[in-house]
Amino acid sequence: MPSSDYAEAQDDYVALASQGKKHLKQQTSPAWKQASTRTATCASTALYIVNLERVVRIEPYGKDSRLAILTDGTRLPVSRAGYARLKALLDERK
Repeated sequence: MPSSDYAEAQDDYVALASQGKKHLKQQTSPAWKQASTRTATCASTALYIVNLERVVRIEPYGKDSRLAILTDGTRLPVSRAGYARLKALLDERK
């Protein structure tokens, strides 16, 4: 199975998105976020964990937020705190 593009918290589920499809997995958000902190290839926003290999660019969106643009055109919201972490991880990749 190919790597996920991103994961999205949805109540007691996590939706894994890959190749334009979403697959639901039952797992609470706290457990999911704890597991994700051990994954160097991901960066977390409030509701999403994104695969850094899928991020093409980050664009401004509103006053204090940004959008992560993925290779397939998906646009994910990034909070101010999430942006700082995402930018640092993307800079490490260079």
